[in-house]
Amino acid sequence: MPDALATAVTNTNPNSCTTAYCERLGKPWTVSNDGLLFIAVWESGTLNGTNFQGHFVTDGFILKAYRDNVGIPTVGCGHRILPADNIQVSQTISLERAREFKKRDIEKAQRRLNSDVHVPLFQFEYDALVSVVYNCGAGDGATAIIDKTNRGEYGSMFDYIRTYRVGSNPGLPPRRFTEARLFSTGVYDASH
Repeated sequence: MPDALATAVTNTNPNSCTTAYCERLGKPWTVSNDGLLFIAVWESGTLNGTNFQGHFVTDGFILKAYRDNVGIPTVGCGHRILPADNIQVSQTISLERAREFKKRDIEKAQRRLNSDVHVPLFQFEYDALVSVVYNCGAGDGATAIIDKTNRGEYGSMFDYIRTYRVGSNPGLPPRRFTEARLFSTGVYDASH
């Protein structure tokens, strides 16, 4: 049996205690290996080889800095290059540095979700949210989806995630569809 979510008395009689249980998990959550692979395939196009954009991929990382499909300087596993990174487009970084960028970016997403989501989640639901927040950013990009998640309306999340912050980027509707499907069904399929 899962851990109790809550125990409370239902009236003034101290013997009227009830305990609520849920199969979903409480905090703290940690992204699963399947979730990390799902994100890597979406961010890099494949785990190894040449992706659909002609970039060479090693262990889910593009080591040569490039501009993404909307012109943002990017490297590794979808890491947005910041001035402090001191990386120029076309520069190649080490696999270790790419892993460190991903680790930090994943930690930002997880920190935000663990701080602000207040409803229990299945592992696959959490992994889907990590993917969305990793892609949109842990700041303002995460606020609306966290608010929606906190309503506990799990059944409506598929439609919500499917259209979340897609804008005019043609690559986002397919990604959001697979994230929505992951949240709703637990299917870790990032193929595209």
